[in-house]
Amino acid sequence: MELACAALGAVIIAGILWEVFEDLFHPAGTGALSDWLGPHLFRAMKLHPPLLPVAGPLAVVTVIGTWVASLVVGFGLVYLPWYPAAFRTSTGTVPSDVSRVASSLYFSFETLITLGYGDLVPHSTMTRLASTLEALVGFGLLTASVSSIVLLYPALSRMRLLARGTEHLVGAEGATGAAVADSGSDVVLNALARDVTQARIDLVHFPIVYFFATNDPKASVATWLRHLVRFASEAQSPGRPNHVRVAGGALDKALTDFAELLDERYLHTRSDSRERIFDVFARDHLLGEASHARARIGSGDTCP
Repeated sequence: MELACAALGAVIIAGILWEVFEDLFHPAGTGALSDWLGPHLFRAMKLHPPLLPVAGPLAVVTVIGTWVASLVVGFGLVYLPWYPAAFRTSTGTVPSDVSRVASSLYFSFETLITLGYGDLVPHSTMTRLASTLEALVGFGLLTASVSSIVLLYPALSRMRLLARGTEHLVGAEGATGAAVADSGSDVVLNALARDVTQARIDLVHFPIVYFFATNDPKASVATWLRHLVRFASEAQSPGRPNHVRVAGGALDKALTDFAELLDERYLHTRSDSRERIFDVFARDHLLGEASHARARIGSGDTCP
């Protein structure tokens, strides 16, 4: 029975290590824990809109917490058949066999986080190898988790930069009465195409970014996508200079690729309409027509 527990622990460890690999090193794939947890937390928080911005951070913390808890249980089950005979206390005596499960989990937890109080130490070759492996896994998990979080927030910043940058352009159009395409400059359009492409890449490498919603519609890419579509359409109109039309075409292609990723990974509308996908994206983030109207008024845009 106890050997069966050890085998179960090994299966749990292998499964969690695979999940960590899928989440951190193969984010473009599917089936990772965050692919299931992120949407469920997001939908739950949508029932209480003020809490929606918490969905993304909570998903990250919950995923990492699940990894840690599962590894603690997995290695604890591995240690269980050898406890207490294969362990020693700080005084060199065999520990009590009372609360064997709790003691195995305790030793597993302090080993995983490399705390090592020394009140329990492995004594047999098997437990020494297992505890060394667990310490390496724990150190690697901590490093990988911190690194992924550090890289996550620049991706969020780039998404917010695209939203705010587009807001400023829409506001400038309203203030000057001139359209972006009328400026004859391809620099702005090319920059927008690059930023949209970067946003798509960020969603590929950090899929959980999608669930980092905001209560401020002006800071959400979903609010401004229809304006980006308009920029691209106006820039490609006949009579525009070729360099403007090419830049408008690049922005249009970037928006199409962005819509395809949104639909394939998150929305699943199976629609061929880019505008419908962007509309569903906005509604999924609780940004409907009212939010669009507030954004238009705040930016001085009164165009239909």
